[in-house]
Amino acid sequence: MSIHKATVSGRLRWQVRWREGGTNRQRSFDSVGDARDFDSEIRRERQQLRAVDRPIVEDTSVAEFVEEWWATTAPQLAPRTQEQYALALNLRILPELGGYGLREIKPSTVEDWLGRLDERGDGRRSIVRAASLLGTITQRAAASGLIDGNPVRVARKPRAKPTRQPAPITFEQVEAIRSRLDERDAAIVSVLAYSGLRAESEALTLTWWQVGELTISVRASKTGHERHVRLLEPLKDDLRTWREHSRSGPLVFPHDDGAWTRYAWQNWRRRVWRPAATAAGLQPDSRPRDLRASFASLLIYEGRNVVEVAEQLGHSPMTCLNTYARAFAEAPSPERRVTAEQAIAAARAVSDVRLWFAP
Repeated sequence: MSIHKATVSGRLRWQVRWREGGTNRQRSFDSVGDARDFDSEIRRERQQLRAVDRPIVEDTSVAEFVEEWWATTAPQLAPRTQEQYALALNLRILPELGGYGLREIKPSTVEDWLGRLDERGDGRRSIVRAASLLGTITQRAAASGLIDGNPVRVARKPRAKPTRQPAPITFEQVEAIRSRLDERDAAIVSVLAYSGLRAESEALTLTWWQVGELTISVRASKTGHERHVRLLEPLKDDLRTWREHSRSGPLVFPHDDGAWTRYAWQNWRRRVWRPAATAAGLQPDSRPRDLRASFASLLIYEGRNVVEVAEQLGHSPMTCLNTYARAFAEAPSPERRVTAEQAIAAARAVSDVRLWFAP
């Protein structure tokens, strides 16, 4: 470890240099006092590490522990989650931190790592996800007694940017979109807008046995929690019509080439959804998942409370309130409420009139 003067962008800086995790590290400070304090902190940490007689902990690298953690954790994850975790591990965590011993990972190590990801231009959302995943891994190491605490928990981390709010899609726009699609694609839009199912994990994997007389049974891929979504009469009619035209099989929406892949869904969004959505007056960046907000609006406008809406959507009440705060704020007064079936029927009447007078 050593302290050196350096000129960075025309400014005099003080750099602390040391070796950690098999690589040379450095950190710059505006004053020599701050540099000396940090240098002393690094020295104290190393002395404490040498004083602890835990050879198995010191010999366990981050990469070795991640390999064991992944073997037991990955089978419990949804395929999409496995993909996201693998990207974060292979692109951001293991290349930078894999050579470190578990007990070498300090809050300052985490902060330096996050700073490097930011400097190389990684997106804020990707950095936050990587930090969250590393925290999950180090929490497991702490629970196993391999480290004394979770260093990620106390490290300064970037805040995630506000998530994109669902674009408001009116019921008339939903029907305008459906009117431009064939039977299968119109039924997909109906399921998304009038039951609030998540597109890739719930709607595209939906089977006919899940569709009952009064509800649709859905099991969340992440939590395993089963919910029973109310089956609205207009949606029941749409599914009955589609089943008469569809080939036999367990899936409600089989893909032409078999099961839906991520590429197939992206292709559907680009070639089917986007033209119909823009023709109905939506912005080009609208997404099929925004139709969940349409279902939420149906429930809110007929007077359902936040707990009831959250249960139907598979949310926690807090997430539901944060996501659909505006819809709750603009909910009609009791004397102006209409049932979900009435709202859909009114929208379909408008759509039918437009089709009748279309050139």
